[in-house]
Amino acid sequence: MFAYLRIFFIISLLTSLALAGAGGFYYRTLSTERITQLAQVTNTSLAQAYINAVWQQYRQVVVPLAAGDVSQLGNNAQVVELAQSTARYFQQVSLTRINIYTAKGALLMATSISNERKLPDSVTSPDTAFAAAQLRSTTPNSILLHGVTLKNGQPASLVQTMFPIMVAGADNAMAAEGFIEVIHDVTVTWQEMMQFSYYAMGSVVGLVFLLLLIIMVAAKRAEGIIARQHEANLELTAAAAAAHEENQEKSQFLANISHELRTPLNAIIGFSDIIKNEIINPMNNETYTRYITDINSAGIHLLSLINDILDYSKAEAGKLEMEVSEINASKLVQNCMRLVQPRAEAGNVTLADRMPKEQFVIVNDGKKFKQILLNLLSNAVKFTPAGGEVSVTAWSNVTEDTVSFEVQDTGIGIAPKDISRAMSAFGQVDNSLQRRYEGTGLGLPLTKKFVELMGGKFVITSEVNVGTKITITVPRELKPHHGVIIKQAS
Repeated sequence: MFAYLRIFFIISLLTSLALAGAGGFYYRTLSTERITQLAQVTNTSLAQAYINAVWQQYRQVVVPLAAGDVSQLGNNAQVVELAQSTARYFQQVSLTRINIYTAKGALLMATSISNERKLPDSVTSPDTAFAAAQLRSTTPNSILLHGVTLKNGQPASLVQTMFPIMVAGADNAMAAEGFIEVIHDVTVTWQEMMQFSYYAMGSVVGLVFLLLLIIMVAAKRAEGIIARQHEANLELTAAAAAAHEENQEKSQFLANISHELRTPLNAIIGFSDIIKNEIINPMNNETYTRYITDINSAGIHLLSLINDILDYSKAEAGKLEMEVSEINASKLVQNCMRLVQPRAEAGNVTLADRMPKEQFVIVNDGKKFKQILLNLLSNAVKFTPAGGEVSVTAWSNVTEDTVSFEVQDTGIGIAPKDISRAMSAFGQVDNSLQRRYEGTGLGLPLTKKFVELMGGKFVITSEVNVGTKITITVPRELKPHHGVIIKQAS
């Protein structure tokens, strides 16, 4: 990942350099045009003012002389005086030279203005081609020149402007009687603008570099965090796998030990049942009869707990088998209520049958469905105090092709925060040694597991000292799916 970021860093930096270079070139072009335009306006204004203030004083003498041989005018007093007046006029302006040409394009006068930034003596015009071309034009025009070497050896940026001296002829038509070439020194202005552009480009590139560096540092840290997170995930995955394997081993152990316990327990229950019913010989002892009855009852209860553990272990291991057949769920509910009725009467709890007259026929495992109903009813009666009520109702959903059964009690209830604990395997809300209610805590978790393996839903709502309502919803026909082995009942 970091290798890709380095490539992104290099590409981004090169792109920013290219964009900065393009921006600098564009800014240089605009600056050239802007400085040239401003200098031309300034030079044109200066030239026009010069014509009105100085040229008009000498033109009546100089123009006729210029019509002849201009090479002999260098020592002419009028021409010398014109040159001196020109120098004085422009001495406060950052001009390098003023050249005046005749109407035919011959150089009439060349006057250096700046004492420090003069052109070399051998250079009359910095761009003679531009000057020659403009001697045929009747409109002012300018050009910006860079790197022009001055007399002192320093490079300079100059704006060269050609301005025609226009006068009205005999037919009132305007004609040029000469040309003024103004050479304006803009080196300082140009350097300031270029320096600003370099600062701007450098700032942009520096900012991009800084941002990319921050991104790289942040990415490096993120990569480290991701790497550590990946290692943590691998550790968690390994721990989860180990926990799953341990859970599978635990389930397998519970299944094995349950099988081992059931064998001697069946013998205890069988022989105690024979003795209790005095099948072989009467005991003729009331105390022994009471003892053997207790042994038989405890054995049956213990076998029920072991069967729950075995069933839950099989369900957890995905080895639970279901023998499906068509069953009348309505009659099964009433049968389970009759089985729980003695315990309800012993606890002074009312069992209310609120089943609709409609008969609900489903295709499911009758034994396990009966076990679900018995668990729900027994649990409700167990946790409902004397004077309370446990009711059962049901309804169907034609759209989803399901049947729902609801067991509601007015018992001690469960706090919402404790429901998850009550639904965990071997968990009970009251897990102290002095628990009031006995049991393994597998009743509700096993019931929920059975319902889910049947492709149904298990919903519990409860409130302390108000009661608990449990709703199970199962499909009308149990379909084969993952985690359950379906067999047709013989």
